[in-house]
Amino acid sequence: MKLTFAVPSGRLSEKIRFFLEQADILVPVPVSRELSIQQDNITFIYPRSSDIPVFVENGADMGICGSDTVAEQMPEIYTPVFLPVGACRMSIISHNFFDFSVNDMKGFTVATKYPEITQRFFREREIPVKIIKLGGSVELGCISGISDCIVDIVDSGKTIRENNLKEVLKIMDIQSVLCVNKLSMKVKNREITRIINKIKEASYVRLCPKHT
Repeated sequence: MKLTFAVPSGRLSEKIRFFLEQADILVPVPVSRELSIQQDNITFIYPRSSDIPVFVENGADMGICGSDTVAEQMPEIYTPVFLPVGACRMSIISHNFFDFSVNDMKGFTVATKYPEITQRFFREREIPVKIIKLGGSVELGCISGISDCIVDIVDSGKTIRENNLKEVLKIMDIQSVLCVNKLSMKVKNREITRIINKIKEASYVRLCPKHT
C-alpha cells in the first residue's frame, strides 16, 4: 500500500531516523534540493517542520514534527505517538531584573512566535495581555523594549542567559510527535497501525533500555 510521509528537514530528521527504521521505513537523504523522493511504496516529501501538520491534514498520510507546531496550529489530525527526541519547553521569559508572577501580568505586552498557544494560556487564566507576533529572534522583544516579556522555546537556556533574560514560568513541554491523517487512518488502517505500534515500541526501548 502506498503512503506519503512528510519528513522534517535539518537536525530533527536525523534524530527521528532510528524510530522510522524500526518500522521498516528507510528515509532517503535528499540530494541537492530534492523536495520529494519515491522509495519502495512510500513517497517522502521534505517540507519545513512548521508546514508538516498542514500537509498531513490535507492529504499526506503521516509526518513527524514538534508538538509545539501542532499545539499552535490545532490541525484536524491524529497524534498517536510522542517520540523521545526534540525535547524542550515553552516558557514565559523576561529580564533578569524583572520579578513578577503570572497573576501580575494583566496588561502586559508579550512577544512570541506562538500567538495561539500564548493567547490560550492567558485566556484560560482570564489575564488580558497584548500579543505581538514575531518571526525571528523573539528575545529582541524584551531587549528592544517593545514587550514586557516573551513566550518562546527554551532548550539549554544558553541564549536567554547570554541576553540577561530568565525563565519566569514553563507553559508546556515539547517533543516530537507522529502525525496521522484522519482519513488515511481509516482507509490504510492496517499499515498505519503497524507503523504506529513499531514506533511506540522503539520509543519505549529508547526511554527504558534496561528493560529490553
